[in-house]
Amino acid sequence: MRLFGRSIGTLALVALCLLALRACARGDDTSAAPVVESRRIDLAALTSTIRSDGSWSVVDGAMSGNATIVLANGRVLQLTDGTLGESTCLFPDVTNACALLADTLGDGIIWFSLLPAPPSGSKELELPAIDRLLDGVTYARLENGIEVPLLDRVIRRCEEESPNLSSFVQKHRGQHVTLLDLDRGEVSAVRCTTA
Repeated sequence: MRLFGRSIGTLALVALCLLALRACARGDDTSAAPVVESRRIDLAALTSTIRSDGSWSVVDGAMSGNATIVLANGRVLQLTDGTLGESTCLFPDVTNACALLADTLGDGIIWFSLLPAPPSGSKELELPAIDRLLDGVTYARLENGIEVPLLDRVIRRCEEESPNLSSFVQKHRGQHVTLLDLDRGEVSAVRCTTA
């Protein structure tokens, strides 16, 4: 019976410690760095057009209203009210004006980003610098938290040679852009932004 009482006491102590840790974790620590949520992209494509029967927009990180996205390859996707996402594409209803990056589940979009399309004639979408290489250098996490797939060979466009992508990222951290090939849906190159 004494052993049972000690066990209950120990469990109660552990529970109190966990509650205290949880309370501390909820406290506001203004010195902490902002946390960027990761979003793994499995669809990257040019949009042909974005249509809607009513008005739609992205407000506070979520879709307000409904819209239909027609990709350049003819695939049709739905953006429904409440879908998480962001948009910096200024004229989404104009033909070929946007590029779509999305985390999907089948034909459903879990999270999306609508970006201005690359200049006419280019299929390279310029994205932020690579922050970290993932999964045996098959994915890269960008500085904005988006995770994008990598081609087997990523070209490094810089005056200085780098033996591989890992050394390039270490050497040019935050001083390059990532170029995603919209035909392939994967990162094909990185380019230095400083001399």
